[in-house]
Amino acid sequence: MFDFSFSDFFGGEIYQYGLLMIIGVPVLVIVFNELIYRMDKDALNLSPPIRLIRNIILPLVAITVVFTQVAGYTRDTNFVKIIETIIWILVINALIAIINVLFFTGGERSLIKSKVPQLFLDIFRVFMVLLGGAIVLSAVWGADLGGLVTALGLGSFVLGLALQDTLGNLFSGIALLYEKPFSEGEVIKIEDNIGTVIEMNWRAIRLLTRENEMVIIPHLVIGQGIIENYSRPSRAHILKVNLGFAYDIAPNRVKDALMETCLATPGILHDPPPEIKTSDYAASQIVYEIEFAIMGYMTHEEIMDDFMTRVWYTSRRYDLTIPFPQLDIHQRSDNKSIVHEKSIRLNQVLNTLPNLLPIDYDNVKDIIGGTELEYYGRGEYVIQQGDLTGTLYILIEGNARLSTADKTGTQVKVSSLENGDFFGEITLFTDKTGSFSVLAMSDLEVLAISPAEVMLMIERNPRLAHYLDKTMDMRREKIVELNLD
Repeated sequence: MFDFSFSDFFGGEIYQYGLLMIIGVPVLVIVFNELIYRMDKDALNLSPPIRLIRNIILPLVAITVVFTQVAGYTRDTNFVKIIETIIWILVINALIAIINVLFFTGGERSLIKSKVPQLFLDIFRVFMVLLGGAIVLSAVWGADLGGLVTALGLGSFVLGLALQDTLGNLFSGIALLYEKPFSEGEVIKIEDNIGTVIEMNWRAIRLLTRENEMVIIPHLVIGQGIIENYSRPSRAHILKVNLGFAYDIAPNRVKDALMETCLATPGILHDPPPEIKTSDYAASQIVYEIEFAIMGYMTHEEIMDDFMTRVWYTSRRYDLTIPFPQLDIHQRSDNKSIVHEKSIRLNQVLNTLPNLLPIDYDNVKDIIGGTELEYYGRGEYVIQQGDLTGTLYILIEGNARLSTADKTGTQVKVSSLENGDFFGEITLFTDKTGSFSVLAMSDLEVLAISPAEVMLMIERNPRLAHYLDKTMDMRREKIVELNLD
């Protein structure tokens, strides 16, 4: 086993290998040191595997060469095989680390820019370990792998039949992870299940629904079905709703009213703008299709509820009739009935007006032509700061908040308005825009009196001008107290 002579050393291969170890190993160490320096300077994560090669693999290779080529030991010696096995294990580990950095990290210096799913990395590592194990068994230990391959082939066939559903989920998961039709945090629909993706693994995904329930869907089901992604290409989601209004109302008037409602509803985006379309002339109504965008599908029920609620108040303000699914004769009768009811209600309110303002009962009938009852829902603005309405509003039912903007543009509460309070009076006596905003804190019924009728009331009731001016002064003093002027 061990056959060494000095005569062969200086003239044969022993001398050559010895000289190679003396010169080659230091040179390789210098080369690896330079590579490590450049890797650290370029912020690449290749330094650890290169250090492994320099510090461990290279010395073990040198020891193996010394024992087999210089000392005369054969490769069949057990401790030589053990050293070679350790070298192969370390080489495989270094290769996995280098390939992972060069291909799979998804960084700027990576050859594959997008981040590779963890499942692919796990499969790649398993494959490299199995390949390395086969190389070690065959090249180092001289094992015959033919019978093992045959046994593995037969075993794989039997195992594949037993685990066909599991393997189907696995490969469907690989396809999904590679294609990436959705990611964690996105809202998707699979069959009848809608929810936010909270987890993805090799077998299934987990959805969190609006009802706060977790739904687990196997990849095999996902791969065979249709996936709707509500978060791509953008998180903006388009909602559609059809509403019907009576035939005797001009379509443009309905569209203006519905557009106002869309733009005033929180959560409905102004870009892209809402669209109102005349969709159909049905048996009892003209049908309008309303399209608007919201940011994020999971809030669509709350936003739709708010919008549909505001439509009722808008229809009352604009005298729009939402007909029952009956014949036109019923709808026309209903429309006349609504107008008649509003007229009766307006007369009732006007009869109580002297109790709210310093005016005479005899002057009430003179202003009926310039007054109107308006209805607002909670959260709607009756007037906004900067409006040029010139209209005097009297609060008949409900509660509202009078506010003004501070220097940062934030609305600051000035006072609360209740039944009998009025607002909008500032624009009656000046060319400036209104200084206040009035927000409905509950459902409101408001009497709106036009500027011409207010001026007529002031001419016939001088106390009214003093009363309005006194109210304006009080509100101006409140602004000074809040340091908002």
